[in-house]
Amino acid sequence: MDMFQLRHDIVQVLCKFEMIFPPAFFTSMMHVMVHLPEEALLAGPVNYRWMYPIERLLGELKKSVRNRAKPEGSIIEAWVQYESLTFCGMYLKDVETAFNRPQRNNDGGMRKEKLSVFAQSARPFGDPGRGESFSRNDMEVAHWFVLNNCDEIMAYLDEHEEMMKREHPSHLLPRNTVNCFHNVEIIEFPTYSDELYNLAFGPIRELFSGCYINGVKFLGAARDDKLCTQNSGVHVPGGGESTNIDFYGKLTTVVQLLYKDRYQVIMFKCRWFDSNPNRPGSVKIDHGLLSVNINRTWYDDDPYILANMATQIVYLDDPKARSSWKVVQKMDHRNVYAIPELDPTDNTSTMWLTNV
Repeated sequence: MDMFQLRHDIVQVLCKFEMIFPPAFFTSMMHVMVHLPEEALLAGPVNYRWMYPIERLLGELKKSVRNRAKPEGSIIEAWVQYESLTFCGMYLKDVETAFNRPQRNNDGGMRKEKLSVFAQSARPFGDPGRGESFSRNDMEVAHWFVLNNCDEIMAYLDEHEEMMKREHPSHLLPRNTVNCFHNVEIIEFPTYSDELYNLAFGPIRELFSGCYINGVKFLGAARDDKLCTQNSGVHVPGGGESTNIDFYGKLTTVVQLLYKDRYQVIMFKCRWFDSNPNRPGSVKIDHGLLSVNINRTWYDDDPYILANMATQIVYLDDPKARSSWKVVQKMDHRNVYAIPELDPTDNTSTMWLTNV
């Protein structure tokens, strides 16, 4: 409805301009505004029909002209060479080509570890900022988060809880105790592995200022604030047992937990903004745009997440509010696609594959 209203109002706006500005003001660029709403209604967003890709291609073809007397022949000869080299590059394995070159945000590729927390496709980089610290309490909180988000060890935690109920029914410790995993006789389980054994021993840590994860580049806020771009916004979708609240924050430090035999877990330490909609002054929605108050934080004592839980977002200035409010803008990354996995038991997906 806004576009229809704009198509009606733009004519009246230009008529009022004619009463104020001289005739020289009304160039073709001013007149084109009359047609823009109609074109948007007929053809949709302009990025699906603009000429920038064609102009870039014409610019590349123009660079291939070496003989100005015969420009067409120069372009054809250069294009044949390009096609030939591209075809040969598909079969060159030991030479870096456009087909085997590492991606722009190289995260190290798929890992072969079996535990989900060890199988992250992540590569940290950069020295941490000055003043960054990691205390013993931070280590316990981070390691506790790893244990409680590793599906493969839930059976061991259940066994420990049952053992504590039998031996100490009146002094039952909470399940979030980090040391409980050390007391379980994991070697008696048939699913025991070296990865599980090393996870139980606990880690040492290293700090970094950035990380490549799943083809996306993240930077800590101290380093990101010095740049014109923005790579520190973090979003974790809700869906827990007690709440479906989405979490929004900014990455402060990348933590690498190193276990025995060179196993690693990459974690993000974030500054989480209060996004509880039941608390006034935390979040607001205006015309479908979500704004968060960056001066109000929560989960200061539990700031860690696994790196593969995070999706990147951008914070924009909210022109209708004070500087403490930022508009959350989600985005899609280039060459990163969220392709759902097919369920082999789903008859619909099987039927579709058969018809293809």
